[in-house]
Amino acid sequence: MQSNPVLEAFGNAKTVRNNNSSRFGKFVEIQFDKHGRISGAAIRTYLLERSRVCQISDPERNYHCFYLLCAAPPEEVAKYKLGDPKSFHYLNQSNYYDLVGISDAHDYLATRRAMDIVGISQKDQV
Repeated sequence: MQSNPVLEAFGNAKTVRNNNSSRFGKFVEIQFDKHGRISGAAIRTYLLERSRVCQISDPERNYHCFYLLCAAPPEEVAKYKLGDPKSFHYLNQSNYYDLVGISDAHDYLATRRAMDIVGISQKDQV
C-alpha cells in the first residue's frame, strides 16, 4: 500500500478520459507441467507509452512526477532549478497543468514519505 504514491507519480498521467490513468502494462506468463496443470506463473510489469514523456497533447498532462517536482518545497525548487511547469518543454506542450481537487505539493510530500517507507534512500531520492 505504501508504494502506491510512488507508482502513481512515476507511472500515471492525466489523459482525456482519466485524471490518473496508469501507463503500466502487465504480461502474465502461466507455466504448465507435463500433465497440463499449472505449475507456476510470472508477472512482468512494464511502462507503456514512453513517448508520452517527450510529446503530450492538449488536454493531457505528462507523468505526475514532473508536476510534483515543480510543486516541491521552495528550497528544493531553488536547489534543483525547478519552477513553473509552463517553463519546461516536456510539460508546456499542453495547456493543462493542474488537476481539479488535487494538490501537486501535497502529493510531492506524500511521494517522498512513501519513498522513505519503502526503503528508497534519501541519496537515491534526489
